[in-house]
Amino acid sequence: MFIGVTGYNHESSAALVNKKGVLVDFYREESLSRIKGDKSFPRRSIKKLLVTHNLKIKDIERVAFYERPLSAFLHVAKEASLHMPRSLSLLTHQFRNFNRSSVSCFLDILKFFRGLESKLIYSDHHLSHTLTALAYTNTKKDICSVVVDGFGDRSTASISQIVDPTEINELWECPYPVSLGLFYSSITDYLGFAINEGEYKVMGLASFGDSKSKSAKLVRDLMDWDSTSNEIISDMSYFDYYLSTSNSFSIKLEELLGPARNPFVKLIPGDSDFQRCADIARGAQDLTIYLLEKIFTHAHKITNSRRFLFSGGVSMNSASIDSLAQLSFVDEIIVPPCPGDAGCAIGAAFYCYIKSNYYSDLNISKPSLFPSRKEIRNDELITEQIISNEFYVLQRDEDDAFLKAAKLIAEGEVIGTVLSSSETGPRALGNRSLLCDGKNKEAVENLNNVIKNRSPFRPTAPAMRYEIAQKYYKLRPEIYECYKTMSATCKCYEDNVSLEFPTTHVDGTARIQIVENNSSIDKLLSNLEPMGIEILANSSLNVSGDPTCFDLIDGLMVCSRTKLRYLLTDIGLLKRKT
Repeated sequence: MFIGVTGYNHESSAALVNKKGVLVDFYREESLSRIKGDKSFPRRSIKKLLVTHNLKIKDIERVAFYERPLSAFLHVAKEASLHMPRSLSLLTHQFRNFNRSSVSCFLDILKFFRGLESKLIYSDHHLSHTLTALAYTNTKKDICSVVVDGFGDRSTASISQIVDPTEINELWECPYPVSLGLFYSSITDYLGFAINEGEYKVMGLASFGDSKSKSAKLVRDLMDWDSTSNEIISDMSYFDYYLSTSNSFSIKLEELLGPARNPFVKLIPGDSDFQRCADIARGAQDLTIYLLEKIFTHAHKITNSRRFLFSGGVSMNSASIDSLAQLSFVDEIIVPPCPGDAGCAIGAAFYCYIKSNYYSDLNISKPSLFPSRKEIRNDELITEQIISNEFYVLQRDEDDAFLKAAKLIAEGEVIGTVLSSSETGPRALGNRSLLCDGKNKEAVENLNNVIKNRSPFRPTAPAMRYEIAQKYYKLRPEIYECYKTMSATCKCYEDNVSLEFPTTHVDGTARIQIVENNSSIDKLLSNLEPMGIEILANSSLNVSGDPTCFDLIDGLMVCSRTKLRYLLTDIGLLKRKT
């Protein structure tokens, strides 16, 4: 068995791969600690892997950390040293990060899992991203990898030719500090949203913006592509992320665009500052798509590939995927369900496997979106107590529970789900979801505004079967797999009623989910379609600021803290008493 680990500088997680090259299990630390974006050493996740699968320390042959801490530190330190003493705080911060990622990782493994310290190896950050994406393909050859994120070990974007999983050759990189990912994060910060969390809000806000506005044009001019050197170029004087731990953008950016938005003032469509912010977000989104198209074009030129793996934090920009799919040379784009740094634990675990004596090019199998285990805590008595005190079982039989849930959805109710295992990636795909009739405006508004308290400019994903999606949306076969994990948006047909769906965004797009056969949503739709409902609005089961629910206790707590009344579980359909 092989374990991959992420942590310290980014969201922590752990993955388990067996000797046959099969992803056995994967846990994000935040799911177990209930701390959003938990960056601590993933001791809970590793313990969970061992306990769930009845493993001992001796059963683990190797452990891989997802990046090379020394390489990352040296590249950041080299850049920071050019701007001393202004960058002293950043240099000190990065030295502490290096200690956490190298020394602390070793010590933490020694402390919690004595015996694994001698088996610790390090993968390259972007290689971990690539191997994660490669795991979710059926073909391991004739494909190239594009990784774009904030910062890896030494680069912020890279292109690699995949000969086979043992021979992955990096052909191009964008060196730090120029970074498309950190640019987008800086704009996120400027617009008053939290970095590494608010980027989705910027994407949603961008649809309200005007590409022809002055603000949008000013933002687009902050970065460009040099077609002679095939490099991303940027005026770094507008940014501080490579100089400071406290500021991502400089005063110069505020002089250019106006004062940064106060994060404590709610941004509502129609307010005085809303359009300015929307135009700035539009410019950031336009620039992101432009530069990604340049990177993919260069990737095709130097690899001659027409199939692409796309990973790293920037690949979670779902609004860009549809544009990339329209490039003439693209036959397929694959974005893994966990493309960010948390997912790198999967790639790191596969790195261990590839380095082992068991590796065969033929036996890396495509993982399921739902690991084959159930999230059950040891405190079952607490679960039973919560249920008996605050809930009652409306329907216990599985078929009856799904049918009753469908009837409630048809009546305009919002249903929460805690079914089987949780989803691998950050997006809820039905097992840890809030669901309602996707064409019922009142129900969707209740889900968004009353239960979730989401920003009014953020859309909700419509989930449906493939044949239904074909009726309403301009699907692109090149990114079909992306639709399964809500990794890409698509446009509605201009003369179609889908433009009036409450799940359709203001720009006529939707981040759709095509449901898999026999999935939770598929079972609900089987009961709903005779009632005339073919689309469900889908959002993650959580309250603002919390991770998506992991187990039944988490789901019950969401019900207790919100106005959610119904929860579809493996026990049956539960209803809150009050």
